[in-house]
Parts: sequence; structure tokens; C-alpha cells
Amino acid sequence: MNLDYDPAAFDTGTVEALGESLRALLTGMADAPDRRLADLALLDPAEGRELVARLGGRVAEAPHDALRERRARLRLRPRTTPCPRPRTTPCPRRSGGRPSAPPTPRPSATPTPASATANSTVRSSRLARLLIAAGAGPERFVALCLPRTADLVVALLAVLKSGAGYLPVDPQYPAERVAFLFEDVRPDAVITAAETAGRLPEGTYTRIFLDEEPGTDLPDTPVGDTERHVTLLPAHPAYVIHTSGSTGRPKGVVVSHASVRALTDWAAAEFTGHGLEHVVASTSLNFDVSVFEIFSPLLSGGCVEIVADLLALAERPGSWRAGLLSAVPSALDRSARRGRRPAHADTSSSRGRGCPPGPSAGSARPWPTARCATSTGPPRPPSTPPPSPATPPTPTASRRLAG
Repeated sequence: MNLDYDPAAFDTGTVEALGESLRALLTGMADAPDRRLADLALLDPAEGRELVARLGGRVAEAPHDALRERRARLRLRPRTTPCPRPRTTPCPRRSGGRPSAPPTPRPSATPTPASATANSTVRSSRLARLLIAAGAGPERFVALCLPRTADLVVALLAVLKSGAGYLPVDPQYPAERVAFLFEDVRPDAVITAAETAGRLPEGTYTRIFLDEEPGTDLPDTPVGDTERHVTLLPAHPAYVIHTSGSTGRPKGVVVSHASVRALTDWAAAEFTGHGLEHVVASTSLNFDVSVFEIFSPLLSGGCVEIVADLLALAERPGSWRAGLLSAVPSALDRSARRGRRPAHADTSSSRGRGCPPGPSAGSARPWPTARCATSTGPPRPPSTPPPSPATPPTPTASRRLAG
């Protein structure tokens, strides 16, 4: 077996190690053709342990609870002005990167209705009880079909408080895809608004219009397990998103509370100081990165600014500043270059891709003083296929493997 490679990108030892892993995989396939691909080993046990010890980093404690303990302390105060300049000193934190004081995030972007200024904890608790009455709870799902305003965060909190997972439905999706999502997941309820309700298919599910301020006659106290149909556990679904379906039928991927907690705990430790105090949430809920953008600052005492998309910042009058922007490098670059007024970001988070090599390259150019970091969504189940690899470079060298 020969492997062709670019010697400018790989050294001989790396190529030999990749080749040995390929040999182990092919040997396993030949010896056990009935085994699933996910069950085949790429390394023998000793090599696997050595690799984890060398590259795995510190061992992190697995999350042992769901999101409900932290959600009970959230306070969202929609504003008609952008979030304030992040503080220059970090929030006091307990060990493990957790905030030592109740967070007070403030979603903002454009002026919101007067009803949106109500305490979001009160609104989300009442809405959660409506969802429970509609059958929502652990192992069940609630669809969200809403415009991108601060109410979107209230709806997210309500679904998670009920114990259910959320199914994001983009109002801009074709009617066929929206119908497929409802048929595939069969949510017990949908939270929508007058502006977006027309995109929903017919069905027996409960429709709740968030812009009508539902559930004002219900208790506004925190929702507990005694009110849910079953106890909420870390392994229960927090949300489900679907693949594009470009290779066939779209597939739903369920992500648990434990995975979301693992992501937000990592973010709190990684983006210390004021990195999470003002995060611009520009990603559709149909992508995992939206979880990082919304829940990481909320659970760290930060401010979330909901925008239609990142390019909308270019049309904003006056100057603006954010603690963290999250986007693919090309979108960060276009947003900054289209802006007519000064723009500043303390951190630019490159979604799932490596950062540019220097402050003069790619998306780092518009914010030469910004820190660049790479982020993705929560850990997915092992059965989730990994992203497609990049196109390999033109081979200019070859390495023969013995055997």
C-alpha cells in the first residue's frame, strides 16, 4: 500500500502513523465484515492509551446535572440600545469556570414590544407550564418557529424548563422541509408568532403564540420535577437539529443536556475575562454554534445580542463594540468590510475552522487587536458522521508501507 503526501504539510512519521491506522481499519473490515464501521478500531489499545495521554489534555469532570439548576437564575432584560461595553475585569468565578453570582444577561438588538420587557424568568416559567399541559416533557419535543428577537431566548428557556427538547424551524425554510421536520419529530407543541405562523403545516399539535403573552394566569415560580411528567436527567434531549439532506433523507441529530453543559462549561473556562459578557448571536438555531452563542454567555452572566445575521451589523448606524463575534471567517470579513462606521470586537470566534495564521490574514484583518478562537457546537452522539474532510493537496511525495 502506498500513500502519497505533500512533504511540506506532513512529516514521514505522521504519514506512517496514518498509514498504520488505515491498515488497522482495513484489516478489521476484512476480519469482521459484519461489524459496524463505528465499532472498528483505528489503533490497538496500547497505542490508543498513549495517544490520549499525550494529546488528550486534562481530564474534565462529566456534567452530572441538566440545565435547569442554572436556568432558574437567569434574568433577561431586552433593551432598545446595544449591550453596554464589556467590563474590563472578569466576573468572580468559582472553580471550574462557573460564575459565583447569578447572571444578568440582556438580549438586545432592535426595539422590542413592551411585553418583551417583562421579566423573562417569569414569562418562561409560565410558558413552560403551558407546554407541560400540552404534553411536553423529557423525551418529547417542542418546535420553535419565531422571528429573531429577544423573545426567541424566552421560548428556548421555556422549552428547556418544561423538560422537552426544542426543534428549530427556520421560517425561511421551504414548505416541504418544514413539513418533513414536523412529520419526522412530531412535536407536542409549537411556539410561534403571528409573523411566522403561516409557515407551519396543519397538525394536531398545540400552537402557542408568544406575541400574545400567553399563560399570564399561571404561576411564575420555578418549574420543578414534580410538575414534569418524569424527572429531567442529563441524558435527556436538549434539542434536535437535522442535516441538510444533500445525500438523501435529512437525519435528525439529538443533543443531550449533558453535551450542552459540557460546551458551556468549556466556554466559561476558555473565554475568561469579559469574553462572554457581550456575545452577538447571529447563527440560526438550526446550527449547533447557536448553542455556543446563546447559552454560553447566559450561563456565565453575560449579555446576548440577537441579530438577524452577522452581516446586519454592517448596516447598523454608529459605532458598536462586542466582546465576541462568532462566524465563519468569510462572513466575519464581509461584515467588517461592509460596515460604514467603526466596529470593534475583543474576540472573533471562527466556527469550526482554524484561525488565520496572523493578524493580517483573512477575517482577523478588520480587528487586528482581537483574539481569534475556534469553536463548534456541543459534542454530538458517536453515530453522528464527522464533517467532510477538505480536499487533499496535490501529492508530491510517496511512502510505501510494509506488508
